[in-house]
Amino acid sequence: MITAPEESQASTHRLWAAVETFDGEVADDTLAALLWERNLSEAIMQVVLPFLAELGDRWEDGRLSVAHEHFVSNLLRRWLWAYTGRPREADAADGPVVLLACPPGERHDLVLLCFSLLLGENGARTRFLGADTPMPAIVAAARAANADAVVLAATRDTALTAEAAAISRLAVEHPVFVAGRGATQGVAEQLRAHHLPHDPVAAVHFLRTVLAS
Repeated sequence: MITAPEESQASTHRLWAAVETFDGEVADDTLAALLWERNLSEAIMQVVLPFLAELGDRWEDGRLSVAHEHFVSNLLRRWLWAYTGRPREADAADGPVVLLACPPGERHDLVLLCFSLLLGENGARTRFLGADTPMPAIVAAARAANADAVVLAATRDTALTAEAAAISRLAVEHPVFVAGRGATQGVAEQLRAHHLPHDPVAAVHFLRTVLAS
């Protein structure tokens, strides 16, 4: 008898085989099977984030090309945006407004998108700007949205520290949170920002706790 974990593992192997051969139909069908009975939080924590972590490992090992990375990113992005159209019990008209963006030069925004969706599940009103956003645009959007918080994510610390002056000024007007592999406690202190935990669930709780204090 095949157990649920074995079925999930087999589906994951099938998904990677489809990615390696750029088989969009099989990849999409297999991902659908993995996500079908999961709610948003389960889909992100049990499927999407582990898949992205494996993507990063395979990229560093040289087992995947830039074309593979783009293929996976587009595949996952379609499914993540599909979840934004589902009704959420936690929607609240008075939830905090959180603006999320990647600073200039940072093109990896899928984990940030996952975090944005988890925040929305927990009652926040999110404003997602995505990858490679100029700092003047982030500042203008934060003001226009009257943001209660701004989250900036980067895979390299230099993407954040290169904008230290602008981010520090932004932090005077709005609480700023930094996330991703490029964010450390030292970088956060330099930017006058809060350092978000790497675990997305813990990060959601931390951000909500800071805003409530």
